[in-house]
Amino acid sequence: MTVLHTGRHFLQIPGPTNIPDRVLRAMDMPGMDHRSAEFAELGFAVMAASQRIFRTRQPVMIYPSSGTGAWEAAIVNTLSPGDKVLMPETGQFAVLWLGIAEKFKLDVDFLPGDWRRGADVGQIEAKLAADREHRIKAVMVIHNETSTGCVTPPLEVRKALDRTKHPALLMVDTISGLAALEYEHDAWGIDVSVGGSQKGLMLPPGLGFNAVSEKALAVAKANPSMRSRDQQGRHLALHAGDQSAVRAARSGQDARGGGAGERLRPPQAPQRRNAGGCQGVGIGNAVSGTGRAFARADRRRHAGRP
Repeated sequence: MTVLHTGRHFLQIPGPTNIPDRVLRAMDMPGMDHRSAEFAELGFAVMAASQRIFRTRQPVMIYPSSGTGAWEAAIVNTLSPGDKVLMPETGQFAVLWLGIAEKFKLDVDFLPGDWRRGADVGQIEAKLAADREHRIKAVMVIHNETSTGCVTPPLEVRKALDRTKHPALLMVDTISGLAALEYEHDAWGIDVSVGGSQKGLMLPPGLGFNAVSEKALAVAKANPSMRSRDQQGRHLALHAGDQSAVRAARSGQDARGGGAGERLRPPQAPQRRNAGGCQGVGIGNAVSGTGRAFARADRRRHAGRP
């Protein structure tokens, strides 16, 4: 059945969000050779900008996936079947993350909620204090629950971990919080931040992100589980500046968001006003010479000039 839209089709859903016109125009360009020096330059600029968005000096892994794939990457790199994790119920996406965890045979202590408020940090702290043998390997929370709008402050969960001196990893799904709410991966002591391209970043769906602490990287390195969404190897080589590894994270820079220089500059408003938004972390300065060159060529082409 063909559906005809009169006028401009404007999404009125939590995500995917509406993509700004200039982002759409920046994507209207031929593909790039993903083994070229130009693509490598572009890739490094995108990775550096991603670190500024998450407010981290740590590596940000970029996966060709939805947020679900980023969830999976967070789990398979740091946890093994049988590991115990603590997860509060704050809405439908917490339930979905529970489903992914159970598929990987994790022992999930799922704290029931009423979908009307964020996680009960006191309840989390009580569970951690009672776990004297430190069987809980991770606390997994949703920053902004897309289905309900309930917010759980990650910093408060970190404080609960610190007060109980519990070594569990703190894993945060900020898929609909990133670039829309204040977010500080390093300052808040988050071990794995899970993000996606289609919400606050105002990009097309298709990219998943993991920002990873030193502690989580060490856990991933020691983890014997088999996985393809690796947080080691080529991803770390990319952050070390190995140009030959760029193609491993190809989708982070390819036609999904082509013309990255133009794509990464945030809209003027209201995004600029967001405390954790793109402009606030300086992503507007992430434009590489390559990105600008492609954007200029794109504008000339649309203007009918060579």
